[in-house]
Amino acid sequence: MQKKYIILLVILLVVSIAGAMLYITVNLGNKPTNQPSISSVTADNESLTYKQYQAMSGETYDRNFIANMIAHHQGAVDMAKLAQANAKHTELRFMADEIIAAQNQEISDMLKWQSQWGYPSTSSEDMQDHSAMGMMASMDEMTALLEGKQGDEFDKVFIEQMILHHQSAIDMAAPGETNAYRKEIKDLTRQIVSAQTKEIAQMKSWQREWGY
Repeated sequence: MQKKYIILLVILLVVSIAGAMLYITVNLGNKPTNQPSISSVTADNESLTYKQYQAMSGETYDRNFIANMIAHHQGAVDMAKLAQANAKHTELRFMADEIIAAQNQEISDMLKWQSQWGYPSTSSEDMQDHSAMGMMASMDEMTALLEGKQGDEFDKVFIEQMILHHQSAIDMAAPGETNAYRKEIKDLTRQIVSAQTKEIAQMKSWQREWGY
């Protein structure tokens, strides 16, 4: 009887050990390893914008990124303000509110860093660096495409242009994960890629849902 009891205990012990090893193996096997970053998945590596920023590193990347992203964000804010007044769909007006809040805060942060780190100002009020003039002109062109439109016509063009706008922001920000000099820029570029990737996916879903 005692021998059978011992054998039963041994069997139970072996089963328990085997189960524990299986659990560890399965969980380790399912753990993502060398998972690609968000930026490497969503950036258009063939775009001229991506290649331009991929070629920069250190403070050269940081300075140019800030200068141009301030202008880029201001373009998004201007477009979103038009959406608040002219969009047909409530969903777009809510997205416009979120874009304005998030990107105005990021503009404020970048202006502060520009000053703190001794980078030349690109603000229209005190412009010392004209490197973002091309970006400003491009943003004005996007905004102009929305003026005078309302309802479905506005929503269709807004989504088209904002998807293009977001994609260019992602292409600018994606290299920052490895190329930026300062942690603040690395964190901001990851934040931009993550947030705007999600918004692109949402807008593409609306395009299908609304028949655009």
